[in-house]
Amino acid sequence: MRRSIKVASLLGAMAVAGVVVPTVAAAIAKQRAVIIDDPEAPEIALSTIFEGVEVENRSPEFRGGTTVCWYGAQQLDLRGATLAPDGAALRARCIFGGLQVLVPETWRVQVRSIPVFGGVQDSSSGPDGEGPLLTIEAVCVFGGVSIDTHDEDAWGVADRA
Repeated sequence: MRRSIKVASLLGAMAVAGVVVPTVAAAIAKQRAVIIDDPEAPEIALSTIFEGVEVENRSPEFRGGTTVCWYGAQQLDLRGATLAPDGAALRARCIFGGLQVLVPETWRVQVRSIPVFGGVQDSSSGPDGEGPLLTIEAVCVFGGVSIDTHDEDAWGVADRA
């Protein structure tokens, strides 16, 4: 009986630490994040931690960047941007968060993802063949990335409300 109480106490402490430690780490990361969200910037650096943000990029030569959604959400609208001739690479990290990337219908998109209880939904309709390519490298831990050409409710949340 005593042993089971000790095991239960240990499991309870581990559960509390499993919630508290990531939350504290996210709060510290939020204070240290360097944000580059200039609409004309060829490279972006976005971080949404415990918040949501909508960012539009109109760069004449978009090259990519990094984005982190940690307990937060982002909408990155690239429909006014032009891909660099060599293409672009966007690295997305979604941890208990979500990212919606809006791309023009003419862009070619390639997705590489590592899902851990999360995933990527690519609904872009770009052409096959030659030309610049947007590569999205996504790590989704209890989160997701949606790539669309139209501004829609990516996961159908409004339909369920």
